[in-house]
Amino acid sequence: MLFAAVLAGSALLAAPVYAQSRALEQSCENRDGSLPREQQIIACTSLIHTPGLAPEARASAYKDRGNAYREMRSYDQAIADYTQAIRSRPFYANAYNNRAIAHRFNGDIASAIADFDQALRYAPNEYSTYVNRGGAYADQGNYVSAIADYNRAIELNPQYARAYARRGNAHRSQGDYERAIADYNEAIRIDPENANAYNNRGIAYRDLGQMERALADFDEAARLEPNNPDYGGFGARR
Repeated sequence: MLFAAVLAGSALLAAPVYAQSRALEQSCENRDGSLPREQQIIACTSLIHTPGLAPEARASAYKDRGNAYREMRSYDQAIADYTQAIRSRPFYANAYNNRAIAHRFNGDIASAIADFDQALRYAPNEYSTYVNRGGAYADQGNYVSAIADYNRAIELNPQYARAYARRGNAHRSQGDYERAIADYNEAIRIDPENANAYNNRGIAYRDLGQMERALADFDEAARLEPNNPDYGGFGARR
């Protein structure tokens, strides 16, 4: 009886601790983005310093805090956290992918591509990583490699509108406007609310001298995202 009472008491004490830990995990992950980034960072920091936290959970907390720093454009701090996540979990493809994104935003394209390579080594069928690496290749002007990555992403997920839109950008950068427009058409078919695809198709039409179609696409992009300053005229967002 005494042993059973001790067990019951331990369970009662453990329940609030578990609930608090779970609340920290949810705040740190901030999946819906509703929590301010500063509060997300506080939650992740508390979680990271929780005694006895499993290495996988600590790696996730570092990754999520890195995401928050990246959203705040604190790229060096984001990279440091992703590095800690990888140290805790060496085969963490998502951490490599996200560190690559931070490197890219920080202007270090070579490091970005190296990290995307590692992410794909551990998660070779992750189509979004191919699109991300394709963007880094495009930053270098290496459109052949970029298009190859976009092709692979489309093979893995034919309904991934972002891959078509990015491939359209690469074709447009090469002056291949017909292929670019075909890709933007497909992106819009899959995702009719894709303002970026409308805007960039408008750029392709404009460069072909088809001004009526260009203006219609610019107007649609502005209608879909009225507060986006990139969609108010003839500018393009890549």
